[in-house]
Amino acid sequence: MQYKDIQKIPVTDSPNNDAFEALVELYYQSQGYITSAGKWFWVWENGKKQRGYQDIDVLAVNAHEIIIISVTSNLDDKLNFNRLGQVNEEKLNNLTGYFNRVFDYLNEVESYRWLVNKDIRKVVAYNHAFKRSEVAIKNCLDRDGIQTIGSDKILSTLEQYLCNSNIKIQDLILRALQVQKFNKDKKK
Repeated sequence: MQYKDIQKIPVTDSPNNDAFEALVELYYQSQGYITSAGKWFWVWENGKKQRGYQDIDVLAVNAHEIIIISVTSNLDDKLNFNRLGQVNEEKLNNLTGYFNRVFDYLNEVESYRWLVNKDIRKVVAYNHAFKRSEVAIKNCLDRDGIQTIGSDKILSTLEQYLCNSNIKIQDLILRALQVQKFNKDKKK
């Protein structure tokens, strides 16, 4: 444990103000997961005079597993590889620490504790990555048991999901994707 204390009470979701986080949440919902996003909890880190806040970007749960998802616009910003191809260890430690703190928070809140008895998967969802560093970053994260998923896979999967008949689309982002797909198909 790299902190003095962590919040022990449940929190509500915050409104999703980030479009990419919303897409990630929709992706996991379309795959049969129940999701939660924007859960802010406090952590009092060692060496700090006061506690700080951190949020769970997206949490996805099904009957078999829980997925803790860190969402970023730019994968390169998560780890900052240098020109020699070396990872910024401090950023890697912050990322692995993020997953550990989320796990610890879920474990400390009595009504969430059942979640940590499932298989736990750690994922970084990203919108963009530079080609020169994407594979190296993915390999580095994979060594630490962290999977990655890019926006191309998320969007293509959601587009396939929209091919299902008789689904009611109420989400504005998913509805916009549906309209875009309809217009693209109409031009063919």
